[in-house]
Amino acid sequence: MAGGLREVALTVRVRVFTLGGDDLATSYGANCVAVRGDRATLLVDPLVAPAHARLVAEALGRDGFPPVTHVALTHHHTDHALGAGWFAAAGARVVAHRRCAEAMAEEHPGLVAARRSDPRVAGLFADAEPHAPALTFEKREAVDLGGVRAEMLHLGHGHTAGDAVVVVPSEGVAAAGDLAFRGYHFNYEQADRVGVRRSLSALASLADRFVPGHGLPGGADVLAEQALYHDEAERIAREAPDEARAARALLARFPGHLLAATVPVAVRFWRQAR
Repeated sequence: MAGGLREVALTVRVRVFTLGGDDLATSYGANCVAVRGDRATLLVDPLVAPAHARLVAEALGRDGFPPVTHVALTHHHTDHALGAGWFAAAGARVVAHRRCAEAMAEEHPGLVAARRSDPRVAGLFADAEPHAPALTFEKREAVDLGGVRAEMLHLGHGHTAGDAVVVVPSEGVAAAGDLAFRGYHFNYEQADRVGVRRSLSALASLADRFVPGHGLPGGADVLAEQALYHDEAERIAREAPDEARAARALLARFPGHLLAATVPVAVRFWRQAR
């Protein structure tokens, strides 16, 4: 895991952990967010495998965080959700939107089996197991951690049908999951064309600082940069004469962005709307 686990302290109560990069071995650079209460810790998106979840647990221990009692999932994609089983085995309660839980049940067993059979990543997934969240919700769920309250909200189908954002009002922070990528190309594989913009707009009134699913946390600029990406990806896909030239143009428009493997999906996603 190149570079090891990186940590950013947003507030005294909120930390962000990531392995960076944009491949499976580093959870595609996904962000894991820890919210510290007086008696308990809520963890958001504990990365792609138990090995990564253990790195987060070790960091929390070094930082003196209380026990992780709840794990919140922003959506079902394994780079955010598959590490949840490790924390559940240690006693945490996993919380997700109902449709996130359904997608986990449908997709995770096959993905785990496929990765175990791939010698390039078999070791990383040797002890990975599909996990069913203990608690599901439809619109809203709240967790009291002692001295701080975290709220999970479903803003509709944006990145996936089972999206959730986690807001910590006292800290002015929202974990956006993959409704926002920063410095990464957006993954539109299961997205809704109207919902990606509607959910992003709804986020703006919920917090002052935002943790994207991938990339550096920040203020309103996180949302503005994602909105610009949607606009430019749609414009390029609509104007280009074919998919290949659209993909090259999108890569050229955002030359520093990681996760280039998602660009062909982005092009098809927006061209289908022409």
